[in-house]
Amino acid sequence: MTTAMTISDEAASFAGYEAIAATLQWYIDGAQRGDSSLMRRAFLDGASIRGSYGGKPADWTLQAFCELIDRGGAAPDLQARIVAIEFAGSAAMARLEAANWRGTRYTDFFVLVMRDGVWRISSKVFFSHARA
Repeated sequence: MTTAMTISDEAASFAGYEAIAATLQWYIDGAQRGDSSLMRRAFLDGASIRGSYGGKPADWTLQAFCELIDRGGAAPDLQARIVAIEFAGSAAMARLEAANWRGTRYTDFFVLVMRDGVWRISSKVFFSHARA
């Protein structure tokens, strides 16, 4: 048996997606500006970042990742698009496609949790595509 969503349920669902997208926007803004302090807002302390870069495994702490962001500098030509968000209660996942992050295309998969009423990235797994 299915139950129709109420207007209140729909509003809460929409608000959840918007809140997750706002967290991902901190990540995008930090990347475009090369500013880890902006990006760090999107992450939980102790978050992990894993993936492949240049065909080699990458395993970074949040601190190491932020140092890479600061060293790499701004990526003003970065184009990023959120292509998926799913959530249930205080758990979520999202996928981001990013083109031309200093010449590289990325696919990012994020796991997010809500803490103190704010969505935060608890882990990121990524794939770096061929450089442009």
